[in-house]
Amino acid sequence: MRDRIMLAGLCIATGAILSGVATARAQTVEEFYKAHPLTLVVSSGAGGGYDVYSRLLARFLNQYIPGKPRIVVQNMAGADGLTAINYVTNAAPRNGSVIADTYSTMPFYMLLDGRNARFDATRVNWLGSVSKALSVCIAWGTSSFKTIDDAMARNMRVAGTGALGWRAILPRLYNIVADTKFEVVTGYASNADYMAVERGEVDGSCTTYDTILASKNDWITKRQVTFLAQFGEQPAPELPDVPLGLDRVKDADDRAAMRLILSQQQTGRPYLAPPDVPADRARALRVAFDKTINDPEFLAAARLGNLWIAPMEAEAMQTLIRNAYATPPAIVERARSLLERAAQK
Repeated sequence: MRDRIMLAGLCIATGAILSGVATARAQTVEEFYKAHPLTLVVSSGAGGGYDVYSRLLARFLNQYIPGKPRIVVQNMAGADGLTAINYVTNAAPRNGSVIADTYSTMPFYMLLDGRNARFDATRVNWLGSVSKALSVCIAWGTSSFKTIDDAMARNMRVAGTGALGWRAILPRLYNIVADTKFEVVTGYASNADYMAVERGEVDGSCTTYDTILASKNDWITKRQVTFLAQFGEQPAPELPDVPLGLDRVKDADDRAAMRLILSQQQTGRPYLAPPDVPADRARALRVAFDKTINDPEFLAAARLGNLWIAPMEAEAMQTLIRNAYATPPAIVERARSLLERAAQK
């Protein structure tokens, strides 16, 4: 009798477990997001470029997610984006309730650096990018620098912030591969480097077009700066007459290495969900992201804020990342070497 009672209890318990599993598996995407808010982790501090883009995205994204969850924005700055992506891919829930932005360098970080990284870019659920980045070198309009040839003929002082920031690394890289004579002046606080350009303390800056558009739009509308070079594979539609920096890199291996380094720009402002998110929820997030970045009201709001929108959908981003990690080891090593040399200048 006791054995029968124990067997009956075991059957009931097992049935309850299986029923619970079946219920959990049967939960629709809409049911899940009706019950769970969506946290959007921002990898920079409040008020920065990534923060501005992410808060704009958060205003529109939920209307395209089944269940229309409330979106909570959480800033998690640190280590040039590493803090946030390490958290999201390791500690955050993997049920679809957390997504994040990250720096453009992070999809390629394990390939070109990798220090202190605890994530695998090939396993992340990439949602897409709101906009690519486009590096440019500019000169203040009243300076004597009018073309990139001028920066190859004589020293040109350009402003940077940290010694290892992109505004310092890019001109040093270009000095190595194209024989320019950029002299990088670092130590400026964020945005103070732009003030140094305006005050004539330096001749210009190597920065990104989207940052200028958002924070110094009058430089463009009033033609206060001269664009010396742009660093994409093709001229941007907004800069049709600005020469490509890659065209001045004569060594084939250096050019291939620079292409790999600059491919980080194409992911620009990427968004991700952790690995192992249920496939239906990951798919719903990607669809919602794609619809949002094509939403006319979202695009109008971005234009109003002088935010450059040049999006990349998830599939294209994943292809770009896979191709980058398939780069021949000799080219990867060349790219790493160039970056290390630029960091030491």
